[in-house]
Amino acid sequence: MKTTRKHLFWIGALITAIAFDQLFWETSYGVNFFLFVLIALLAGLIPYWVEKTHIPFMSYILLIPIVFFAGMTFVRAEPFTTVTNNLITIGLLLLFSITLRNGAWHHYRLRDYIEYGFQYLLTLFSGAILFFKKNHDDPKSPPQSEQPENAAENLEPEQTPIPAAQDSRRQKSFLRQAAPYLRGVLIAVPILAVLASLLSQADPIFNDRLQNFFSWFRVDNLGDTIFRLAYILVIAYVLLSVYYFAYVKSKTFKPDAQKKPIIPPFLGSIEANIVLGGVNLLFLLFVILQFSYLFSGGRNISAEGYTYAEYARRGFFELIVVAVISVVLFYILSMVTKRAGKKQSRLFSAFGLTLVALVALILASAYTRLTLYEVAYGFTRLRTLAHVMMVWIGLLLLGIAALEITKNLERLAFLLICFILGFGLTINILNIDRFIVEQNVTRAIDGTGDAQEPELDAGYLALLSADSVSKLSAFYQDAQTPDWLRDEIGGVLACNAAVLYEAESATWTSSHLSRSRAQKLLQGLAESLEDYPVFQDGIWFVEVNGEVKSCIGLDIYGID
Repeated sequence: MKTTRKHLFWIGALITAIAFDQLFWETSYGVNFFLFVLIALLAGLIPYWVEKTHIPFMSYILLIPIVFFAGMTFVRAEPFTTVTNNLITIGLLLLFSITLRNGAWHHYRLRDYIEYGFQYLLTLFSGAILFFKKNHDDPKSPPQSEQPENAAENLEPEQTPIPAAQDSRRQKSFLRQAAPYLRGVLIAVPILAVLASLLSQADPIFNDRLQNFFSWFRVDNLGDTIFRLAYILVIAYVLLSVYYFAYVKSKTFKPDAQKKPIIPPFLGSIEANIVLGGVNLLFLLFVILQFSYLFSGGRNISAEGYTYAEYARRGFFELIVVAVISVVLFYILSMVTKRAGKKQSRLFSAFGLTLVALVALILASAYTRLTLYEVAYGFTRLRTLAHVMMVWIGLLLLGIAALEITKNLERLAFLLICFILGFGLTINILNIDRFIVEQNVTRAIDGTGDAQEPELDAGYLALLSADSVSKLSAFYQDAQTPDWLRDEIGGVLACNAAVLYEAESATWTSSHLSRSRAQKLLQGLAESLEDYPVFQDGIWFVEVNGEVKSCIGLDIYGID
């Protein structure tokens, strides 16, 4: 590895691994993931900045979504959103390290991602070893057989052959240089011990922190200490391998200029067109049926013996799966089909674009079914996510159609990156749990005065994350909210107050913005929420208007 400051890399990897231990050991999830990502990024980039190594602008562009999605793990508490933010952040970090020194991530094809991703995984096992290999040259340096005769004069200091006597003298010189540091440590230790003892007596919190630190070295904690040291070293090793890959390999991992396919085309155009034609015919029959029932306003559904809700609850997730399979099928066929002339190419594109259009209509059918289902039963996380996913799959279909028309289907990898980032951005901005509260409570308010008794699944709302508390408290304090609905929401808020108080962050590393905001709002409503007593008997229960309910939505028994 051709750098004069190798120590910056391994020190950064070790510091990041120790930070991981301190941020996550026996600590709940909060701001720690965001801080870890920042530390890992700085530890990897500082050596580049110190050595003034060039990093392309397009590589720095990736830092924007990395920091955003990592930061949103501290802002959003809804579980699926949190998992999505974590996965997108990790994926972008991998992409950042793979393409750090070439900045060509937006030109990569699926073939490039598969090939370089496989090499990247292999490097995680060997990169740190190669990092410490003294004679490891820059990837572009010529083989040893091609080096000129006077190459020894041009080698860097770490590559110059060292005679045994000179090596011995260097070891002695190293010991002489290290001696002052050792003496300084021996002098400082007793002084620090006395001062630390005095400070511990002056501040109990400082004393607790000091005791926690020295608890590492107690015999009864020896097992935990060894385990923590072991995984710190493993994490440091993996991080050093990542830094090695980014420094040495990423410069050479450029997009395939020859645009070679992963699998050479082997399927005839006739066979491919028959497959696409058969799928198109099947989808066309299905779409015609949907026009008869859904797109006609649903008048014919009851004629078949189904209600809106019964018809709508069936199939919208299956329709999403059909859409995804169709996209994958079209891409695979486009890669393996031989298209010798313009006629064959145009015919295949016509079948493909027809498939895309029919899949878009199937998605519209799924969207309509889901809307009917939500009118009957309200919103849930799964239904909301399905709604968002269908919109983004529709946009993906438009993108695929544009790539097929312009003969740029090899850019599908970049389109998929945009799809993933767009989906992640949407669910973060939407704030799923807040959206569910707004839709379901509004639905209950609008139902007041109808022939049917208005409904609110308060038990489900009690299961939502801290993201929902702000909207719940707004409805609770709104004078226009009906009394019966206000009581239901009050019971939900009382449950939230009890659960959030029990799960209150013990350390600053587990602090979370959404939970902190929710706790402040609930503290402000504490006096009002006393009308809804909460108690615990294995699980939390709340009493609303003389009726006891569990905080997980099951009516247990009534109180007269």
